[in-house]
Amino acid sequence: MTPLLQSTMASQTLAIDPQSLRSLRNTASHDAEAGVRAVAKQFEALMMQQMLKSMRQANQGMGEENSSALNMFQSMQDQQFAQLNVTRGGLGLADAIVRQINVQRDPSLLSRSHDPKAEISPVAVKAATTATLAAKPAASAGGADDFLSKLAGVAEEVATKLGLSSKLLLAHAALESGWGSKSIKTADGNESFNLFGIKAGKNWTGKTVDVQTTEYIDGKAQKRVEKFRAYASYAEAFSDYSGLIKRRFGDAMGLGSDSAGFGKALQAGGYATDPNYANKIARVAESITTRLAAHQSRSSQTV
Repeated sequence: MTPLLQSTMASQTLAIDPQSLRSLRNTASHDAEAGVRAVAKQFEALMMQQMLKSMRQANQGMGEENSSALNMFQSMQDQQFAQLNVTRGGLGLADAIVRQINVQRDPSLLSRSHDPKAEISPVAVKAATTATLAAKPAASAGGADDFLSKLAGVAEEVATKLGLSSKLLLAHAALESGWGSKSIKTADGNESFNLFGIKAGKNWTGKTVDVQTTEYIDGKAQKRVEKFRAYASYAEAFSDYSGLIKRRFGDAMGLGSDSAGFGKALQAGGYATDPNYANKIARVAESITTRLAAHQSRSSQTV
């Protein structure tokens, strides 16, 4: 069967196919080698689906619309994409799994092979997953890497004073500003540097910006126009944010890298009306940890 015909058949087959398990059993019973390869491809497709799911979960904390119907459609779409991608060659994980299984069956194959990809370990799988997640397109035009590198210094300085990991502050800023792509702009289009969505109360004497925002009233999302603070720089924004945390969200201080506790403290203190706010902060913080770990891994490999 040609690759083109295989791709055509895969595109005409539903990812959620009740006959797929029976087909795998029949294949394995008639040809063990073909059965191993078929199962390996299914495993690679599952891993690809998990990576896509993790990306979407991270994006839900960055302004992406979310509903049960949309989630179901996207899940089905991801499954179909993963199945088709693996049929067309995939990431190479299935081939590595088949090689490893063959080596376990016949250890002598390892001594006859000089291919460094002849073995695959859980560490290698995790590294590949991390690298793929890290390569996910960022929400901001300059990319998440630019966003993190631009704010890392000022975030570290403020985080130390609050007893927090700088990753939590960066995660909070990324969530509120969509990695900088949805930062609050003034009426003339200039940057307000308000990364944390801090509103301007009656005691605020600085500049303000009117912005339409989504508020949850009695559990229902409503569009409202609110006044937000405007700053002269990111350093000024972080400084004001630090003062706000100290005044109103003391329970969020001194938590180190506890993203779950940090998000819950902010939500309990009324930082936002979104009922999923704490979970979103935790997911973005996790994505930052993954991204930074992948970056560190790439840097060490180039040394």
